[in-house]
Amino acid sequence: MDTLIFGGLLATLYALHRQRSRAVLLGGWWIMLVLTIVLLAHHITSSLKLGLSY
Repeated sequence: MDTLIFGGLLATLYALHRQRSRAVLLGGWWIMLVLTIVLLAHHITSSLKLGLSY
């Protein structure tokens, strides 16, 4: 999942380099921000289940 987020950020950077419209850049940035927040919430709320017992 992290790879998809980095790929999306790279695509947004590529759109910036190709001088796309502001709407495309902002849309891509907001989509990537939302996906990053969802992934972070998933990682924070999931248990690691490392099998450690203290």
